[in-house]
Amino acid sequence: MKKNTQSKLSKKLVKYSALSLALAGIADASGQIDFTDVDPDFEGGLNDSFAIDFDEDGVDDVTIAQTDIYLRATGNVVGSGSGGIYYAANLSEGTLISAVDSFQAFGDLCYGNGYPNSFCATGPEGFLGVQFDISGETHFGWVQLAGIDSENFILLAYAYEETPGVGIEAGDGILSLEDNTIEGLTSFVSNGVLTINARNPLENITIHNVNGQVVASQKLASTTETVDLNALSTGVYIATVQSEGRLKAIKFVK
Repeated sequence: MKKNTQSKLSKKLVKYSALSLALAGIADASGQIDFTDVDPDFEGGLNDSFAIDFDEDGVDDVTIAQTDIYLRATGNVVGSGSGGIYYAANLSEGTLISAVDSFQAFGDLCYGNGYPNSFCATGPEGFLGVQFDISGETHFGWVQLAGIDSENFILLAYAYEETPGVGIEAGDGILSLEDNTIEGLTSFVSNGVLTINARNPLENITIHNVNGQVVASQKLASTTETVDLNALSTGVYIATVQSEGRLKAIKFVK
């Protein structure tokens, strides 16, 4: 990674499943998200830039650079425009980034009063969609940005899907350790029933198989809940439990 700054940026690299369950050690799903938290956040100003090498192969895949005229993303980015004037789209969290998108060799994040769907026109924060190659195969990723105007930007995090040709949702992979904590959460499987306990009331549970398919979901309401697993085949599953707005991923075997 190259950047025009005196600051030292520490990277926290964590592997996440394609389901964005964000629980270290769960790598059974068919996809794999490589997530990097830029810590501390990179705060760029005039003539600053930040280059991202998603897979750390020595080749920068996208660069966010500020000049005295515009703030621009260089690389294959989701955007629109014509006649050599292109603007990078400001993507909302959850937007799928895939081969169906229109990618440009560069896209202005902010220039003058902006352009429809660009960062200047739609807001100071959002996600940049990116397409790049690894050993000749296409991969998709995102960059989380904030504080956007013609002279400034803040780069918070970035991620990409390690599986070639598989799309990624903007923000997929983001889940802090704090968010990933539900107080007193315990679980066990016995006689085809998953039992979950927590200190505070549980809200809901969604169960995926290792192929990423939702196989069961259930509303919850109390601190102790049970889920009947008898309709599921024998195998490994990942359950996402929610309580007080926090998520926790649980891997279990039926």
